Amino acid sequence: MTIKERIQDEMKSAMKNKNMERLECLRMLKAAVMLKEKETGKAVSDEDAMTALRSEIRKRQQTIDVLREHGKEVETAATEREIAVIEEFLPRQLSAGELEARVRAYLADHPDINHAGKLTGILKKELGEAADGKVLNDVCRKVLGA
Repeated sequence: MTIKERIQDEMKSAMKNKNMERLECLRMLKAAVMLKEKETGKAVSDEDAMTALRSEIRKRQQTIDVLREHGKEVETAATEREIAVIEEFLPRQLSAGELEARVRAYLADHPDINHAGKLTGILKKELGEAADGKVLNDVCRKVLGA
């Protein structure tokens, strides 16, 4: 079952359960996937759908930062719940601790690498969707002391 189909099924379930907050979030996700589909001009693949969903998460994380600056905790909590719904459709991300272990293991095999950007690029290709690029870059900088 594709991500697009899973979103549609979850929308039906949310409608049946009268979970309006979840339904609204799922509608936004469906719109993001459909927009990606319109941009490419063909049926969206799961990789493209994941890209669209990750973009939605980044937008919400930026919103959370702004909301916290202004002390709006109720809205922050609602946005965090939206992120949780989006993450249901994405593969599990490695934690910062797991990423640090991977980075240290890679550096043990390749001690000549001393640039965080280069290390991040190599590991992002290796880890794929299992690692968030920003978190991975932060971990690489920390390990390299940059």
